[in-house]
Amino acid sequence: MLLELEEAVGDLHVTATGPLNATSTKPLIQKAMPALRKLYDEKTMDRHFKPISFSFGPLHHAKEFTQGSTFEKAEKFKRRLAAMFIINSGNQMEVLYENVKKEIQSLRNCYDPIEVVDWEDEELAWMFLMDGCALLHFILLDVQGKWEQLGGKNDQCAFMIHDLFLLENQLPFQLLEILIYSCIEGQKELKDSIAKFINRPFLSPVKQISIPIYDQGDSQTHHCERQRQEEPVHLLALLRRKLIGQGVKSQEKPREKDGLLEKLMRKLCSSGKRKIWPTFRNVKDLKAKGIRFKAKEKTDGITDIDFNHRYCMPTLTLAPILVDEGTMPILLNLIAYEMCSDFTNECEITSYVTFLESLIDSGKDVKELRDAGVLFNALGSDEYVAEMFNKISKYLVSNPEKYEGLKDRIQDHCDLLWASDVAYFYRTYFSSPWSLLVFLGAVAGLVMTGLQTYSGFNTQTGSTGH
Repeated sequence: MLLELEEAVGDLHVTATGPLNATSTKPLIQKAMPALRKLYDEKTMDRHFKPISFSFGPLHHAKEFTQGSTFEKAEKFKRRLAAMFIINSGNQMEVLYENVKKEIQSLRNCYDPIEVVDWEDEELAWMFLMDGCALLHFILLDVQGKWEQLGGKNDQCAFMIHDLFLLENQLPFQLLEILIYSCIEGQKELKDSIAKFINRPFLSPVKQISIPIYDQGDSQTHHCERQRQEEPVHLLALLRRKLIGQGVKSQEKPREKDGLLEKLMRKLCSSGKRKIWPTFRNVKDLKAKGIRFKAKEKTDGITDIDFNHRYCMPTLTLAPILVDEGTMPILLNLIAYEMCSDFTNECEITSYVTFLESLIDSGKDVKELRDAGVLFNALGSDEYVAEMFNKISKYLVSNPEKYEGLKDRIQDHCDLLWASDVAYFYRTYFSSPWSLLVFLGAVAGLVMTGLQTYSGFNTQTGSTGH
């Protein structure tokens, strides 16, 4: 026991000063954390963490597929994709293989060692060559809209995209770059295709600000000189970078956005009892306090959320999100990636999902978000969407600092003594054009009655004076 403890202390000293330092190395490609596997049933794990048809990399790659299996058929299709890539590259297959083989130790180090221990360098290099070439050529065909020209069907394309963003099915981005820079022809086309593919509206129905992947004039020399920590680990990491944008940072010091009038009104009208923990629960609760929901017209990521109550119009503004069949697997795998013990991050996606789930308790909340243009439901019933978010975030632990300022601002508004009364007044008299017309008519009637009374009083006073 003492010897094991001494070894652990020695490992910590190496980690603090050597290459194992988590702040200076990339997270390994690995299976989802065992803790996450315990949170969800086996059916959910198999459906959303294991590839449906196309396996990439060693984690789910069987060296000899069962005759007639789904993977066996997919392997044949992958070979066709890889062959097309090699033909279009203008280079010999042997040259591409040797370029991969030269970096095999570096590529091996991208994985959890236990997952690649049974792979010889030669077979691992051949597997990387075929999987990497197939993946790059699929992305190129998909972006160009030429998928069907190779005999591919729409369902195959959907399965491929599903499998590309699984944590356990990732290929090192370093491998993709080795293959791209090994091409004599079409390097720029391949780079552009990756950028266009990642910048597609995944999880978002609106176009977001595109993230740069390659610098202008990026050459192989420049590629070799770039620091490795600046490169994405894999496609899932690249998607995460694009989705989080800079949205969460806008909430760091939210109260500074308030004007003097807003601060004064909050001071005068607050109940004076500061809540330690937010008491609001869902969209229904917030609407009862007069808070409106609005979709952001321009955003750089789905995590971009803001709240303000200027001009007595409290509004929670969120980046629009598209919910379809691909939403749950993408979110779960992004969450699994953030949970990796060797990945230093601030749990942006996890915190976003838990905040969104806090707004959604039932299908009625989903409908309110749909009506506001915040949520686009392409999955099914509103109740099903609510169940999906509740299932995803049931056991998640978010970063308490993320959206802390946002929640404080919302709670400050909910603590206002007159918030519910103003909300009731607004719903009663301003919720529709007809109620507004009735209200204005009543006001006009009172004004006319007052004027008539005043006029009659003046007339009577004048007559009495004469």
